[in-house]
Amino acid sequence: MKPEAIQIIKDEHLAIAAVMYCLRYLVRQMRDHGEAPNFPLLHAILDYVVSYPDRWHHPKENDYLFAAIKERTHDADAIIARLEREHRDGHPRIEDLTNRLDDFERSGKAAPFYEAADAYAQSEWDHMRREEDELMPLAERALTTDDWQRIYEAFRENDNPLYGLKPKDDAERLYQRILALAPSPIGYARR
Repeated sequence: MKPEAIQIIKDEHLAIAAVMYCLRYLVRQMRDHGEAPNFPLLHAILDYVVSYPDRWHHPKENDYLFAAIKERTHDADAIIARLEREHRDGHPRIEDLTNRLDDFERSGKAAPFYEAADAYAQSEWDHMRREEDELMPLAERALTTDDWQRIYEAFRENDNPLYGLKPKDDAERLYQRILALAPSPIGYARR
């Protein structure tokens, strides 16, 4: 199960990274090339971040991956503390970004949104890189087959029809909406 659990996490990171790329691309097009703001697309991007990474992905990492590693080793304590702090800080940061987008839409004040969007995208990429490059190798050495099985089941459980939960379907719909609204060259990368 170890490779499957890791692959699920990396696949989720890839989808999040694609959305962050779209956000940064839009900001650069508006700021550097004077393109008109695509507010429906910008709102869809922020909705995706709130509905999937913040609500489903990060809690699963905290409750299953990080918890299992903490049970097996203290070698990852510092990196896990940092990652958990970044997860906690994520919601207030996305809320601030949403407020800045709303202000941009109402008042035309773009610079605060551009700055916050660039910083948010970069911090998400850095966060995922830390998880994959620093934490995953430690996890691979420390966790047992049973640990990986529980992690795998937890991440797969996000779409448990028994409980009526379909966050991956919801996230996929938002992701497809983002791609549909996105200008080329972003919009061509349909899954």
